[in-house]
Amino acid sequence: MAAWQEIEFRRIIARQRISKSVREEIWHSESKPRCYLCGYLFSRTARDRFLRVPNAPAMQTELAVDFVRPRGLKPADLLPQVDHVRPVAVGGETSLDNLRLACGWCNRKKSSHIEIYGAPSAYAGTFIHPALGTVSVPRPLWVVRLTKMRGRCEDPSGCTARLENAELFVAPRRLSGAINPTNCAVYCDKHDPWRDVRFIGAAAYLKRFQKSNL
Repeated sequence: MAAWQEIEFRRIIARQRISKSVREEIWHSESKPRCYLCGYLFSRTARDRFLRVPNAPAMQTELAVDFVRPRGLKPADLLPQVDHVRPVAVGGETSLDNLRLACGWCNRKKSSHIEIYGAPSAYAGTFIHPALGTVSVPRPLWVVRLTKMRGRCEDPSGCTARLENAELFVAPRRLSGAINPTNCAVYCDKHDPWRDVRFIGAAAYLKRFQKSNL
């Protein structure tokens, strides 16, 4: 497993073709580097892997994942990746003003899309939650785009949490309604209405949902 993780990591680095000096400049441009798409705070191990620190330990998968955004089922999900804000496929340049750090999961789901409506359907499928029952969940691209486009906690209290200082989550505005794009809102951990039920054991998640959402 460790050998395969190393191969996967090296493939990611090769695809990005970003010099070490540029990677260091991007990393050190923020006091607490986060994924610019969801606000995920990168770990020390992730930092060492990204900056190519000698003998940096391999990334480990998560024991529990967000059933709406199952980041951490794969080690690469947790690695910082250099993302082109405007994709190369549509003319984006590999310049510092077009490069940002993204977690592997968000970067993979964003791919070359530049519009949220690039997703052909709102739903990825249903998840059988042990406490909530059967829940419809949005496609990963919708989740990525909602957190990025809204960029802040939408709790009515006037919360100051934003992508720059907190991780953001997608949950329904009306808990009795389906979690579809029209009923989706973005929240910080403190105001997340699903805070106590969001994270599911990784093994349990894999048994309860189709692989297309990984």
